[in-house]
Amino acid sequence: MEVYARGWRTNMAREKRRVTGAKNTSLKPIILERFGGARKCSGHCDGPADFRVLSENGELVAATVCAKGYVSRVMAYGLGDTRSALSSLINGALGPEGDFSDEDVRTATRYAWDMGVEDRARDIMFRVAYWTQNYRRTKSEVPDRKALFACTQCNALFIQPVYSPKTVCSACSRLGKL
Repeated sequence: MEVYARGWRTNMAREKRRVTGAKNTSLKPIILERFGGARKCSGHCDGPADFRVLSENGELVAATVCAKGYVSRVMAYGLGDTRSALSSLINGALGPEGDFSDEDVRTATRYAWDMGVEDRARDIMFRVAYWTQNYRRTKSEVPDRKALFACTQCNALFIQPVYSPKTVCSACSRLGKL
């Protein structure tokens, strides 16, 4: 029992570390500098993909999106509970047609040392929750399966068949933003 108590105190001490993230500054410049830039589409076309900011209300929500709008990964960055916010976003975007479970969302904590800030190495900079499309249960080889896309005009998330040529959401399509 002593080992458990000692471990518990150590964990409590870790949790009391200062959180230094976006209290006074936005996380966006830090995230874009460290994680932004070109990537490769994963699970769709293997073409180039971009790190695209989808929302900055509360948590910073970003996604890896290819030129055709396919979403490889969605990430929520913040100081609070980014996991539940991301789960809610993905579940809402996929709706009843999507194959989503809260266990599909992974989390990570980024510390100052991890971000290159040595003088505050033990401080928590931010937390990130991420969901990868085609991970575990959602992986399917069915050609007409539904997948999550981001509108190339307004960044709204929507679902459609994975090989659909459409790159805009229904709202932008109605407005003639093709």
